[in-house]
Amino acid sequence: MSEVEPVLSDDNPGNGSLNYADFGKPSLLWAVRKGTELLPEGKRHLLYFGAIVQLSLGLLDLLGIALVGLVAAVAVSGIAPGSLPDWAQSLLNFLGLENLSISQLSVTIALLAVTVLVAKTILSAVMTRIMTRFLANRQADLSVALARAFLQRPLSEVQRWTTSEATYALGQGAGAATVSLLGSAIIIASEVFLFTIIGVSLLFFDPILTLVSAVFFTLVVLVLHKVLTHWSSRNAAIIKDSSIDTLSAVAEALSTYREATVLNRRELYVARYEGVVTRYAGASAGNAFIMELPKYVLEVALYLGVLLLGIVQFLTKDWSAAATTTALFLAAGSRVIPSMLRLQGAGITIRNAAVMAQPTFFMYDQLQSTPAQPAQADAVVLTQHIHDRIEQGYPDLAATVRVENVFLTFSDAREPVLADICLEVPAGSSAAFVGSTGAGKSTLADVVLGVLRPDDGRVLIGGLRPHEAIERWPGGIAYVPQNVALVAGTVKQNVALGLPDYLIDDSLVLDALRRAHLAGFLDEEREGLNTWIGERGFKLSGGQRQRLGIARALYTRPRLLVLDEATSALDAETEQAIVATLRDLEGDVTTITIAHRLATVREVDRLYYMEKGAITAQGTFAEVRAQSAEFASQAELLGL
Repeated sequence: MSEVEPVLSDDNPGNGSLNYADFGKPSLLWAVRKGTELLPEGKRHLLYFGAIVQLSLGLLDLLGIALVGLVAAVAVSGIAPGSLPDWAQSLLNFLGLENLSISQLSVTIALLAVTVLVAKTILSAVMTRIMTRFLANRQADLSVALARAFLQRPLSEVQRWTTSEATYALGQGAGAATVSLLGSAIIIASEVFLFTIIGVSLLFFDPILTLVSAVFFTLVVLVLHKVLTHWSSRNAAIIKDSSIDTLSAVAEALSTYREATVLNRRELYVARYEGVVTRYAGASAGNAFIMELPKYVLEVALYLGVLLLGIVQFLTKDWSAAATTTALFLAAGSRVIPSMLRLQGAGITIRNAAVMAQPTFFMYDQLQSTPAQPAQADAVVLTQHIHDRIEQGYPDLAATVRVENVFLTFSDAREPVLADICLEVPAGSSAAFVGSTGAGKSTLADVVLGVLRPDDGRVLIGGLRPHEAIERWPGGIAYVPQNVALVAGTVKQNVALGLPDYLIDDSLVLDALRRAHLAGFLDEEREGLNTWIGERGFKLSGGQRQRLGIARALYTRPRLLVLDEATSALDAETEQAIVATLRDLEGDVTTITIAHRLATVREVDRLYYMEKGAITAQGTFAEVRAQSAEFASQAELLGL
């Protein structure tokens, strides 16, 4: 089987380009190694220790089986000297029971056998619980570690994953890679060890009968394996793909609800969703049946095997030997058959998990190149830090922005999206990037904010790299996107994004809402700051959503404010009010604006006109108009 790891498709490296079909099915050994690699070094040792303990419990099964055989031997042969088989007499001598009567001996050994087998069952259940909890905690650790590393990647790499793919890799995929994959690997190792010690012991007792039994049950298991493996692997792939497709279908249906309603295409989404969940349901039902089928087959095999064994034994041997052998193999079968069921189930689970964990393995490998980031402060420390900076006015942050010879080319592009960008925005001044769609304005803003990392050149904010500036001055840099992403929560939860309620400063929220000209909206709502805005802010108008995004940026009273078409959804009167608010910030706050509406940037200190990723004109509004014929034409069309 292939051990090649998945790669991004070169033909389409944009959103949703993760292609897992190109590298074939990973081998189980590779998948187990990969799953173990996901664990921290210290946790791996605990995993190995737990696996060894789980394996060692098989010795109790061996002892219990031997005691059951001893009961049968004693019951049918008496305890006259030389009447017991050598192995039975040796076991009695070892246990110190050779001087008891037949009845006492039978009862004592039976109690010992039951105690040993029950103890093994209880200890196995306890160990299973411990290992399951251990692996579940490792799943949580893995999900958090991957999420942290994922969110530290540049925007260009994050966007190569769709929301549904990332959600799956961080959730179900992480569970498959830990609880399902590693848990099944431990079960397989334990059951194989049990088979080995029981098989070796029975070989000494009756080699021919042991080999015949082993061949019989091996053939049964191989036939089951052959029939079920392909079926279960196919179902696992369907479950993985349909899980991702389900998330995508729901997300798309909700995000395009208005368009789908107007175009009368909602039923098409329902039909698509129906197809996805039907495939998922069919594959899940198939896997559920696959997990149960071996139980019925092996039970039938055990009954038939014991029947044939008993007939042969009682026809070819004396009563005592036949009873002892039949009891011993029946006891072994009663332990081996459940073990075979667990092994068969674990084999199916581990194959399914190897397929379902592929997105998580891929994400883990892709994130290994992420440099280690210093641990961030908790919410209380972070909030206190922000408040201290607000009260002090960020005295050590001179928000001068310098962009030095920045080049950036996306992995799927032949031409650079930014080419040799050089500029400086002094602290407290205003600047704007204008140009046609695709000129690179928003990309340049992302580079300034550190969301994208340039291939060459550098950006400095207050003399520091963007990520260093953000860590040193939390809240000192803010951003307002064109399409504001709102969370399902209250007004104040959206303004103070990410902070727990008990750390939100209502006075700062109100001040930010006032500056964003949204405070009047709360006068109409009884709950005030606790007004629930609904998922993605569906209770708000487009203009209110955009103003809420502006309020979010102003909550920490930043010293650098980047606005990407932040007033495009506002009416003219509100837009001018917001522009006036931003003008009031001049001198204290550095503002960088990306705009298509030229009227909103007429009075900025420095205007940069961009074409095809390069700055082709800069200066005041009038100076840029004189330098660029295309810009002059746009301004003339707008009457400016």
